[in-house]
Amino acid sequence: MTVTRASVSHRRGTRVDFLESLRGPRAPWEEVVSAAQDAALARQVALTSSVTIREVDLVSGRDRQKTCDVPSAATLTPDVLAEVRRPVSYQGMRNYIGRMALPSVDREAHAGWFESRNEQESYRDLLLTRPITQMTTQPLRLEWPFASGVRTHVPDALYVTVDGVVTLLDVTRRARLDSAEAHAVFVLAQATATALGWRYELRGELSAQHQRNVSFVYAHRHAPPERVPGWVQAARGLPETCTVQHAAAALGQSRPDHGALWHLVATRQLFVDLTAPIRIDSRVQRRPLTRRSSSCQISL
Repeated sequence: MTVTRASVSHRRGTRVDFLESLRGPRAPWEEVVSAAQDAALARQVALTSSVTIREVDLVSGRDRQKTCDVPSAATLTPDVLAEVRRPVSYQGMRNYIGRMALPSVDREAHAGWFESRNEQESYRDLLLTRPITQMTTQPLRLEWPFASGVRTHVPDALYVTVDGVVTLLDVTRRARLDSAEAHAVFVLAQATATALGWRYELRGELSAQHQRNVSFVYAHRHAPPERVPGWVQAARGLPETCTVQHAAAALGQSRPDHGALWHLVATRQLFVDLTAPIRIDSRVQRRPLTRRSSSCQISL
């Protein structure tokens, strides 16, 4: 009997896996890729898959491992899920890891892991552009059964927006989709999310301009609390659409206050296009931009 590890060991350090490893043979990639190429077969694999989580008791704060079928897992939300794995740093590592604050309804001081600069930038972009109420990272393990074995996948994040829509998220490099195995994993993850009644989102790298804008605006999310109410009140007097120059002048007293403007953008009270260069004549809106998809989203 072989043991299927939930993550790959590094030479000088290992990820921490909080779930028990699955026992049994690992399905060959040829079978996985073949299933992903057949929409009906991919849907069948998704419907018969299992979802393993660390369920959090919001009263005691303790968690327990639990395996659900698709109907049971469909009701899960980020606030009841603890991370199923954790990256570990080691000398000489090439990837960039860390933690960042994430929104939650029931948990205070909630944070999640990013396992690359690409993930960090995508999470920041999501928090700036989506009305997210709950979000967690490394939320669950998908277990796909095949005739000759099983394959697993840990998606990068799970989030819920104010309209109640649940989205399962993976972040990758576009070049990775040249691999038939990686493409198959994302196709099956999308099929499983659909079976669960969730959205699935696959994101690639942000453009260089998009990265700069996101980092710049995200850095302004904190401000002196005594000044914020005045900025919010002044923002209500702005027209539906104006320029950066106009908005900064309206938010300032004796001179334009660009810091106030970027704080309101960072906290989703004003909105700008983060994919284009930001200039003094760039458009500022009081309502979210109508673009439904980001330029970094990948269609399978």
